Amino acid sequence: MTVPPWDCFGRNYGGVAGWIFLISTPGTAPARLCSNSQVSFQARLPSGSSHTSDTQPTRGRMRERRDMANFHNWCTVGLPAAIGGQLAGVIKSFDDVMGATTLAAELPHTYARADALARIADRLGKNAVARHLRNKLPTKASARSGDMGEILATAYLHEEQGCVVGPSRLIERDHQEWAMRGDDALAAKFGHDGKLIIIKAEAKSRVRLGGGTVAEAREGLARNEELPSPQSLAQFSERLLSTPDSDVGDAVLTLQLREGVRPDRVAHLMFLFTSSDPSAYVAADLVAYKGSVSQLTVTLHVQGHKEFIKNAYEKVIFGGP
Repeated sequence: MTVPPWDCFGRNYGGVAGWIFLISTPGTAPARLCSNSQVSFQARLPSGSSHTSDTQPTRGRMRERRDMANFHNWCTVGLPAAIGGQLAGVIKSFDDVMGATTLAAELPHTYARADALARIADRLGKNAVARHLRNKLPTKASARSGDMGEILATAYLHEEQGCVVGPSRLIERDHQEWAMRGDDALAAKFGHDGKLIIIKAEAKSRVRLGGGTVAEAREGLARNEELPSPQSLAQFSERLLSTPDSDVGDAVLTLQLREGVRPDRVAHLMFLFTSSDPSAYVAADLVAYKGSVSQLTVTLHVQGHKEFIKNAYEKVIFGGP
């Protein structure tokens, strides 16, 4: 079970006043202090360790969905640094070919139900599976890029933050080239206090990613008063109800329909997939943020953005990796 490398919040160190951030990256200053009142993403997102009780649903990661990106096999996953009271981290690919191959192996399950694919393979053969997936996967470069950003953001929440993410929402898309509406990705996790936290993610995928794109992502996170859209949250909970994580789906419904979703039960992830370095724009955005929702911005840097996406999809469309 993956434990986030920056699992550092919520620890009070004896005689030191305030909470201490044990986070640093090569070439940066060592850990810094932060006040008890300061909002932090990881304070709301505990590590992936499981914990259960007689009265609370099962803690920990989703029990059905397998890892998809396996970032550590082809990336250096850096430790996020504190910026403006929030967090920003960088994941850097050292092997784009392995990354694209890893994603290609799991893309079919992102666009089609596993039982449907197994049935087609059993009745009609492997080549029929590839033909079926051609009707499900986008062919336009822009559509593929957008999907890949959402897929990687969801994989990050599942694998690195230990969140429940549910079945892929792309399975139910009406048309392979149409952009999905609603929040890019949602995830859920129980905090150390037993309360459910909803993570609202906005993903952006660009070869060169500048301040305008970061601003677009911030606008997406700010929609609906920074809370998940009611429609997206309802669909998320329904997808969970048919999985072994139905208890989490029930908890999402209870939060939405009885308790009400509030900023203190929400965290934001801005996920940026690019071949450029948007760190200056990310820092400016986090410093300027004045809301009350915990923020984490993660940049996944690959060497060849277009080639990465093309290679991943074409391995699937032309018969699999």
